Amino acid sequence: MRISFFFFFFFSSWLLFSQSEEGWKLVKQQKGIDVYVKSISKSPVNAVKATTTLDCSMASAIEAILDVSNHTKWMYQCKNAKVLSVDNDSTWYYYAQSRTPWPVLDRDYVSKIVARKNSSNSIIIHGFGVPDYIPEKKDIIRLPYSESEWKFTSLGSNQVYVELYLSVDVGGTVPPWLLNLFISRGPYQTMLNFSIMVHNKKYYDASLPAFLK
Repeated sequence: MRISFFFFFFFSSWLLFSQSEEGWKLVKQQKGIDVYVKSISKSPVNAVKATTTLDCSMASAIEAILDVSNHTKWMYQCKNAKVLSVDNDSTWYYYAQSRTPWPVLDRDYVSKIVARKNSSNSIIIHGFGVPDYIPEKKDIIRLPYSESEWKFTSLGSNQVYVELYLSVDVGGTVPPWLLNLFISRGPYQTMLNFSIMVHNKKYYDASLPAFLK
């Protein structure tokens, strides 16, 4: 089964220079990608949102994100990823491990992923952490909390608007204030890499899975 997901939590951007609706603050604009942050009650680390518009079909975008064979090539600092189990076509359990700079220990997480058609022109792939689903591994810190979402909206004429949302508690002893200083690199780099990956020729003739049509 071709499944892919996302993990990114060490990032870089220094100053908040604009603010949008719903408390989101714009922290980075580059190469057509906007990155926002906001404080939340679920975690001491800011939530992050990245958005961009892709010049591709909806099917190509979905095919790319579900292609686990290329996961480590475009997900920020992704070291390992796999599907642990599958409930059905639209629901599965996912494991991923991310590299972190020495001397900080690598992090990993387990998520229950649900993919669904949100409207006639929108698809959502939502993940929420289930940290106790499998035992923790030696010398890797399990994220105690994680939630993430990819939302794809077709704009017609081979264009797709993409929103990526991430909220995590990285655990361990890294101070949240330090993480919040460097909160934009991961989502930005992931979105930039993804915007390139969707143009891989293997996705040109993609079609949506039946459960998302």
